[in-house]
Amino acid sequence: MSIRLSIIIPVYNVAPYLRQCLQSLLQQGLDDYEVILVNDASHDNSRGICSEWCSEHPTFRLLNNSQNMGLSATRNRGIDEARGELLTFVDSDDFLADGTLKAATEAMESDVDAVVYPVMENHLTKNASLWKPGEARLDFARWMREDGFRHCYAVNKVYRRTLWQGIRFPENQFYCEDMVTIPLVMQKARQIRCIDTGIYYYCRRNGSITSQLNKEKLRNYVEALLTIMKFPESASDIELYIAARNAEISYHRMGGTEQMVARQTIPWRYILSSGLTLRQRAKALYLKFK
Repeated sequence: MSIRLSIIIPVYNVAPYLRQCLQSLLQQGLDDYEVILVNDASHDNSRGICSEWCSEHPTFRLLNNSQNMGLSATRNRGIDEARGELLTFVDSDDFLADGTLKAATEAMESDVDAVVYPVMENHLTKNASLWKPGEARLDFARWMREDGFRHCYAVNKVYRRTLWQGIRFPENQFYCEDMVTIPLVMQKARQIRCIDTGIYYYCRRNGSITSQLNKEKLRNYVEALLTIMKFPESASDIELYIAARNAEISYHRMGGTEQMVARQTIPWRYILSSGLTLRQRAKALYLKFK
């Protein structure tokens, strides 16, 4: 049987959450798919759970890293092993609403190379919020203007595998690797289709990579934002500049010394824009005169 969709799941020490993730994949309404579990030398029972599921479900297969390689290298191995026409990523401590991937793959029409669907951000916290991209077809320039650095997760998207030719996640970066990779992938898409069907539950848990903020992660975040700013489609995005300066200030408060973000004058027309929240306006004023 031909494989339309390859679902790549990096696995590392997620035994308490892994079964919920895998069970959600069985409820996607798919027939022509494979699940590639890449165990990154877990030292809990994650490998045993993966083996159990692969023995029970022929569409699941397990790859084991001989040593811990990190998220980027683990995802890259999954990409190299994928056989499907389409690719998607699911983190092993997250899960999907029923039928999400069926809707996303059905939205992949002949001239569409990537599909973006809703994500429940910070699930399991008091700050949880559902983001919907809206029903639209975008070119890369519009995607960067409207969504580029805000929701450039590797997850909550289905891609044509051809978009990944010559592109892999950076294996020397351990935070914000999505932000420096996904724009490069999306840049190759003829059209990006956004749908409001389905939900990716992006879980925020104590001990997860994204919940542990430190100086090195802040530096990686600033560097990722600066990478996005190099794209002509986003170079004039003042909100992106404010995000980078804000992160740089936090980095300095943690002991960082480098000046990474080039200073620029923020136009008064932006500060006076009716579309800004009070907090954004205050931040813009602060950075204009700092």
